[in-house]
Amino acid sequence: MKWTVILFLILIVVSAMLMNVSAFAASGSTCENSAIDSAIRQNAEVWKNGYNDGEAAKVAALYTEDATYLTQHFVTGIVQGRPKIQAYVQRGVDAKYHIDSIEVVSTGCSGKIAYAITRYESTNAGQKAFGVNILVLKKTGKKWLIVAHESAGPDPATAIQSLESPIH
Repeated sequence: MKWTVILFLILIVVSAMLMNVSAFAASGSTCENSAIDSAIRQNAEVWKNGYNDGEAAKVAALYTEDATYLTQHFVTGIVQGRPKIQAYVQRGVDAKYHIDSIEVVSTGCSGKIAYAITRYESTNAGQKAFGVNILVLKKTGKKWLIVAHESAGPDPATAIQSLESPIH
């Protein structure tokens, strides 16, 4: 029951953020060239460097204490709370996974809530991988911390290859 409530709340926050994307764009209120955008991009760099340097605690410090990380790379799909996020990251570090790049595709913000959409490339056990993330961040004191993080790794073999081609 607890996970259902958490997932429902995350969906509400993400849905609200995504509904406001067009409003942000229309009003020119995206976080581009702002201190918030810069902070979000800096968090992505700290995340990548902390992971690659084997500093799971440094990565976990980017999340709120009660943050939720949704990922297909964990059996339940949900990692809840900073200590468990740190343990999850540590597993990847211990397996010698490497984040090759994180590209911040877009950001948006409204008050003390922001979001980021990113793409990543990694090398996991000698295999190249890529994926996408959506992060919801909250201003906590002087820091922007991750409240919710969803990571998805598309499967090129089964993914839709084009939205332009007709469906047969």
